[in-house]
Amino acid sequence: MDVLPLAFKSNGADVSLSAELQPKLNPYAKGLPRSVQQALGRRYAGLFTAYLKHRGTLTRVTFWGVTDGDSWLNNWPVKGRTNYPLLFDRSGRPTPAFDAVIHAARAQ
Repeated sequence: MDVLPLAFKSNGADVSLSAELQPKLNPYAKGLPRSVQQALGRRYAGLFTAYLKHRGTLTRVTFWGVTDGDSWLNNWPVKGRTNYPLLFDRSGRPTPAFDAVIHAARAQ
């Protein structure tokens, strides 16, 4: 899940797109604020609540990476941009989003 502002009006995944690095497109270069971490956690909790509701028809959920440092969203479509889309931070520690997913799973 992307927490950064869109670099283009279109939010597709055209890998040929490229935008110049600007502070407004990389607002969390020094780390993700707690408020944004919590909002991301709520987004993940909502998704996993829906996934769990339909667990009889869903067979898997796939993540494109394990830690935020591994994410394909870093450097795309803005080279040099830092993103925080996954459940583990750059050091491999669980994030508040991870905790939200676990809480959602336990609530089912």
